Amino acid sequence: MHDIFISYTSKDKNIAYTLVEYLEKRGITCFIAPRDIDPGKAYAANIMSAIEDCKAVLLIASKAINLSEHVLNEVDVIVEKKKVLLPVLIEDFELSDDFRYYLGRKQWIVAYPEQFNTYLSSVLMAIQEYLPLHSSSVEPEEEESNKKTKTVFEYIPERGIMINPEDHQRNVSFRTDTLINMMGGIFDSVAKLVNQESAEEIFFSSGYISGKNFADRINNQWDTGYTFEELTKKLDKWCRFDSAVGWGKFSTDIRFDEENETILGTLTINESILVDKSEKRKVCSFVKGYCTGVLETLLGSLDVDLVCKECPLNNRFKCHCVFDIIVKG
Repeated sequence: MHDIFISYTSKDKNIAYTLVEYLEKRGITCFIAPRDIDPGKAYAANIMSAIEDCKAVLLIASKAINLSEHVLNEVDVIVEKKKVLLPVLIEDFELSDDFRYYLGRKQWIVAYPEQFNTYLSSVLMAIQEYLPLHSSSVEPEEEESNKKTKTVFEYIPERGIMINPEDHQRNVSFRTDTLINMMGGIFDSVAKLVNQESAEEIFFSSGYISGKNFADRINNQWDTGYTFEELTKKLDKWCRFDSAVGWGKFSTDIRFDEENETILGTLTINESILVDKSEKRKVCSFVKGYCTGVLETLLGSLDVDLVCKECPLNNRFKCHCVFDIIVKG
């Protein structure tokens, strides 16, 4: 029995074996053909048995799968057997109708545009919850980092609440789809009372106030100055904090334009918590407002405009939001 079944096309063989090597060094057993094929059994029987026995499946997804009947047959069996299927997207492409039928509503692990090796730890984290016996397979430095960020809230059973050990404040946990449906219901109600554009503005304003309040608190905790180097460190710390508590993977890339004495850059959120791909409601306006409020406060009350550069609502197989950061004052 193997932990993970790897489904891939021959074109992506190098990436598939790179992933297998990475996972197996961390104690996670993988089935990958043809390496693990038992010559004493028929090829198809090998595949069926491996899928039946695995805990989860990683599908290396590139445009090459659209032409692979073999991979399509594997996916058909995986779905039939009700196995956990995690597609790892290694390039931007359009799924064929056959694969869209099976994968259209799956949660994707995006592993591009950088070199695939840079996403290996993200794949590992994505499969951890399905492999409880391998919770210690995270690298030592990753374990130490997790301890420092204190992402696991302390549950107090007699009160039925969770406390963040870092600031001793109460927190609450939601399934992402529950949160999106809740916010979407509010959005629809506001849009009916006024209009779609006003609903987006209200969500943005609500997020903006939340972002400023949050940034005011962390400004007090992270007492630093306002040199460009200190601002960069503060933004990086914010990104790591919100990433650690599940908002998505935040990152900023900013630079100081000495000639024009202004700050330019980008903000990227991979797998943002509020993206309504199903109904395409702009509940993500809240996140845009939140980030604007945080940035303006951390940058010393400068006026910030976030201009959407890439949006997952425009491509169902992408899950990252990219904003240009424009500092206006």
